Amino acid sequence: MRQITLYGAHGPRLEEPLAMDKTYSIQWRDSRLNLAELAKLRWIEGLDTNSLAKHFKKTPYAIENYYRNIRRLNYKLDGLTEVESEKILLASKNLSRRSRL
Repeated sequence: MRQITLYGAHGPRLEEPLAMDKTYSIQWRDSRLNLAELAKLRWIEGLDTNSLAKHFKKTPYAIENYYRNIRRLNYKLDGLTEVESEKILLASKNLSRRSRL
């Protein structure tokens, strides 16, 4: 029969009750963008990244990240009709073709 000791590699084991009386402030995250609205403004209305960044009060880098999220979802977003999704998909393909030329 094995005997269990109360000492481990780093000293005695901690046992209940453990209590801490520290207060930490929390930071609320900004609400996420409405991706459907972003997609409409970008690919249907034709706003550029800097204009969208100002509109949504985000950095251009953040807007680019939202574009990637939209692409990952294959432009199928809640809040878009099928027609809007198709327009956005077509416009995004046209923009990517123009940027490659």
